[in-house]
Amino acid sequence: MELLENKKKGHCRKKRTQWFRRYILFLSVFMVAIIVPFSANAMHPEPSQTINNLNAALLQSMKRGSELGYEGRYRLLSPVIKDSFALSQTARMVAGGYWKTFSEEERNVYLKTYTEWTVATYAGRFDDYSGEQFKLISESLPDRDTATVSSKLIESNRDEVEFNYQLQRMEGAWRIVDVRILEVSQLALTKAQFVSILGLKGFKGLISMLNGKIKDLSHRSGKSAL
Repeated sequence: MELLENKKKGHCRKKRTQWFRRYILFLSVFMVAIIVPFSANAMHPEPSQTINNLNAALLQSMKRGSELGYEGRYRLLSPVIKDSFALSQTARMVAGGYWKTFSEEERNVYLKTYTEWTVATYAGRFDDYSGEQFKLISESLPDRDTATVSSKLIESNRDEVEFNYQLQRMEGAWRIVDVRILEVSQLALTKAQFVSILGLKGFKGLISMLNGKIKDLSHRSGKSAL
């Protein structure tokens, strides 16, 4: 009888051990499923995700271009552009040394106008669809909070335009600071233009130029979103 009781106890202990091991295995798998995607994606999204989000919004703007009109495209793209680009930083950079000469009021006007001009540029240009596609080409490994992502716009006639985005990580988010097309830096081109206008026409001349471009872009659809 004692032998039988010991066998029963041993069998119970074995079942409890097997159950415990299964529970731990389930728990570990469950925790990996919850924790890994959260820490990898939600807390530290990849630089390519910023570009994917931008491309998706631009493609929607193109596909729904006529339906939305300029105002609708502006509203669609505005939050994505503001989230994808380091607008405050690039605005300061393209103003060059003149940024230090701006008063606080002028800085606020300039940043607001620069942001509106950036959104208007995308809303005005990505307004029609004829089978275009975006394709992510490559992504460099982040180095000291900087990364480069290359993307292609494949047109309906199979022509391709390559965009090389330089991004910086700011407060946990990857944001675009420059776009290179055919190896030409859009940041450098914009800075050369802005600094030239500031030197010739001053602050008011630059703001007038930007507002004029915004107006021209909005008139392509007959209405202004501003």
